[in-house]
Amino acid sequence: MTTADALSPDPSTPWLAIVPLIALLPAVCCMADIARHPGTRNLTPQVWLALCAFGNVFGLLAYLRFGRDEDR
Repeated sequence: MTTADALSPDPSTPWLAIVPLIALLPAVCCMADIARHPGTRNLTPQVWLALCAFGNVFGLLAYLRFGRDEDR
């Protein structure tokens, strides 16, 4: 196997291009929720946005459990 063979994409697995998009979908949904409803608990909306953007799954789950306002 040459270096060129290792770097060329395999056309039999096009679903690999979709996996990062599926991983970003929950983060985008949580960030859109924060933008629409800026009333959050415990932390400011800016901190929750940063946690959702850079906190991976734990940041998203923390926002859904501890950050969303109970009045909605």
